[in-house]
Amino acid sequence: MSDIRQILELEKHNDKHIRLYRIDRYWLAFERSAFNLFSACYVDTIVKVKDMKEEQNSMLIAVVKNGMAGLYNPQFTVLERSDNEVLISCRTTCGGFQHWKDSLVSLFTKNFYSVSDETSCNVSNMNLEMLLCQLGEI
Repeated sequence: MSDIRQILELEKHNDKHIRLYRIDRYWLAFERSAFNLFSACYVDTIVKVKDMKEEQNSMLIAVVKNGMAGLYNPQFTVLERSDNEVLISCRTTCGGFQHWKDSLVSLFTKNFYSVSDETSCNVSNMNLEMLLCQLGEI
């Protein structure tokens, strides 16, 4: 699954899993998965993005640059794995997601997707390089 709308729908009630999606050399976790990942191990960057088209909505993204090796935690169990997606069961979860999300400052971007047609909500079309450049991460 790589449609961002479907990912965000899954994340609405995600309390026990971390879903990771690979784009190029990065692994991304969204919303509650980002929170669970950040709470349980090291991530390179956390960003809260507001798309100019949908200003009322924001999206949290945790970015891991160095692959899956850096995500070790004895509380993690890999449930499913493919080249571009990983589903991890996380036995240790934390409360406070909404408070954490609200406390982060949003980064506004108008070019969040590299294409602007009906496929633009596909995770693989996210303009991750532009986003990380704005953050000074590249």
